[in-house]
Amino acid sequence: MTAAREPWHSTGAVAVITGAGGLLGRGLALTCARAGMDIVVSDIAGEAAERVAAEGRGLGRKAVAVTTDVADPGAVEQLAEAAYATFGKVNLLCNNAGIALMKRYEDFSVDDWRRVLDINLMGVIHGIHSFLPRMKAQGGPRHIVNVSSMSGVGLASLRPMNAIYVTAKFAVVGLTETLAPILAEEGIGVSVLCPGMTVADPRQPMTYPMASAQWYRDNLLDAFQVAEETLRAIERNSLHVFPHRAGLEELNQRHALLMASYQQGADTRP
Repeated sequence: MTAAREPWHSTGAVAVITGAGGLLGRGLALTCARAGMDIVVSDIAGEAAERVAAEGRGLGRKAVAVTTDVADPGAVEQLAEAAYATFGKVNLLCNNAGIALMKRYEDFSVDDWRRVLDINLMGVIHGIHSFLPRMKAQGGPRHIVNVSSMSGVGLASLRPMNAIYVTAKFAVVGLTETLAPILAEEGIGVSVLCPGMTVADPRQPMTYPMASAQWYRDNLLDAFQVAEETLRAIERNSLHVFPHRAGLEELNQRHALLMASYQQGADTRP
């Protein structure tokens, strides 16, 4: 974590959120709007994007919807062009779009791997590739949030039906950690958001066919809680954002597994 910065959310900042028609993306977009930011709402489903943009305008902010398939680099480039044509700047880029396919490993096809990786990993890369040169040139407060998951840092053994998603989310963590020191030299903050179970209504009983879900059954958060924690982390200029407190024990257990294997290797070396 680097030094905290002065708050900038209410100074006419602009946020771009991909996958903003979905649960977490909508939470991120509207939380940005409530914090005083104008928003670019991007989603592959144009009608969903426009509904969220309309909610943003209802909060008194400027908001535009852009239909974007983040797996298509040309479409993401058009998103960047539209954002800068409308607002002239982007202070916050949230690479949020993602999907998951749940199957036994042997049932995944090569096309399944391409589809999930193209959206969950390459979509993040496309966002960085298209927006970063423009963000570097504009100056001022700038931050990139790449959305991973506890699936990208936790116990993969709890997620045997979600192999492609886990692979992509681990990669997003590595990408973000690589970028952080590089972009710090440009005055651009970078965070990786790693939520656990994010649901529409934490008061409702949760059913989800994986052991990882049970880990968070007593620590469910809604999308706005996750988004609010994300904005606080941006103000702190935190590299990692962990909204779900139950994730700490999962991280500790994964770390213990790593250290045990490391020590076993150390014990056998001459």
